[in-house]
Amino acid sequence: MKQAVSEAPPQGPTVETTAEQFHRIGRLLRATAQEDWASLSLSRAQLRILVILNQDGPASVGQLAGHLGVTLPSVTATVDRLVQAGYVQRADDPSDRRRVINQLTPDGTALIRRLHEGKRNRLVAALEKISPEELNHFSQILAHLDVILSESV
Repeated sequence: MKQAVSEAPPQGPTVETTAEQFHRIGRLLRATAQEDWASLSLSRAQLRILVILNQDGPASVGQLAGHLGVTLPSVTATVDRLVQAGYVQRADDPSDRRRVINQLTPDGTALIRRLHEGKRNRLVAALEKISPEELNHFSQILAHLDVILSESV
């Protein structure tokens, strides 16, 4: 006599597998973006400083060192190279003239914008390959996730 073998219902995506897929997509987008900046003769540290200044605005060397978890001399040398390249400029802090702040130059801002634009273009090209229905559903999910994450900040 044969026993009935019960098949387990097909497993859908879990929170963990979905989070891993989201992380993988981010890595894939960053990997292709790294090809873009690698051709610029910038170190990873220089790029990180440009990104911080773009996201957070002008900052002192001490603030940059704290953000990156490195020493002041290390950041000073890296910023010096960015100043020489024309991507960063130093200015007196308007609220404390004893303090010097570092900020992006127009060339530095344009460079970061160009790098972001390349990554954005790759994402747009991938999104254009999914159906309008899937895109609509995906957009709704992202909007909901945006709300949830914004509430926790």
